[in-house]
Amino acid sequence: MHIIESANISQLTTLRIGGVADKLFAPKTKEELIRIIKQLKAEHTPWAVLGGGSNSLISSNGVKGAVISTASLNWVERVSGNLVLIGSGAKMPKSAGQLSHMGLSGCEFMEGIPGTVGGAIIMNAGAHGQWTSGVLEKVTFLDTFTCEEIIIHGSELEFGYRRSTIDTKRYIIMEALFKLTEDKTEYISERMKQYSRQRNMSQPKGFSSGCIFRNPSPNLPAGKLIDEMGFKGEVCGGAEISNIHANFIMNAHGASSEDICYLINKIQTKAWTTRGTWLEPEVCGMGQFTEEQKMLWVHPNKRNSGNLIVPAEKEILVNELSKAS
Repeated sequence: MHIIESANISQLTTLRIGGVADKLFAPKTKEELIRIIKQLKAEHTPWAVLGGGSNSLISSNGVKGAVISTASLNWVERVSGNLVLIGSGAKMPKSAGQLSHMGLSGCEFMEGIPGTVGGAIIMNAGAHGQWTSGVLEKVTFLDTFTCEEIIIHGSELEFGYRRSTIDTKRYIIMEALFKLTEDKTEYISERMKQYSRQRNMSQPKGFSSGCIFRNPSPNLPAGKLIDEMGFKGEVCGGAEISNIHANFIMNAHGASSEDICYLINKIQTKAWTTRGTWLEPEVCGMGQFTEEQKMLWVHPNKRNSGNLIVPAEKEILVNELSKAS
């Protein structure tokens, strides 16, 4: 197990943004993870779990307490036949490649998605008409309230578009059992290559967290809406809204979390006030954000103040926001 004091965790994210965490833990086994949680609970130390960092916006002001990286919980083991046990920290593209060599099909869609299997389960990651929930058999969690290991069948978990009902404040995914289909390695490999080509043609290269917002509805892609509102190429500090795919905010050159939050807010404000559409961030925040920044993850109708955070140069009144709601 690795333990680092005052760890700069920006390099653990695909956005390459983030400040210093008081302490970083990197357990290699389920037993080490359980010991860490017991220790942090005994010390009353706040903690957060970081997977592949592909769906994380970490505050440039840092993270108080401990960050637990699951990167070393990365096993891919064939249990029997078409059943495979995968650690929560295993990278999706690498896992897909290993499964291909085993002649097991069902996770080809993970090719090119820069996240971990644990994150894929929590977000029900999917592509090309396939979803993580479709091949998930069982999930092994650590219940951080009791520090006990529990196993839940995939059918008992409620999955939806880019979401699940897993309470990440209480449960940490340690590993999961997947039920796949046997197929020829060359067929699986060809499908993965095809998916990779499609992704490379439609998505920008560089430092990003992938899609920044969930699609408001199946018939309204967030990227299309953002493009229609004229945000492609918009810049704030070192952050830039991609000219290739408007639902990507890139760390073009030394962006801060404040830059990203500003652009998120600007997009949300215009979508809400001009279209009556709430764009919910797909990216998750971690660390020391201001109270206003935290509101980016809360629907306007559920905010105590009832108003959005308005960019400084925009003169949008609170009563206009009320009318839009």
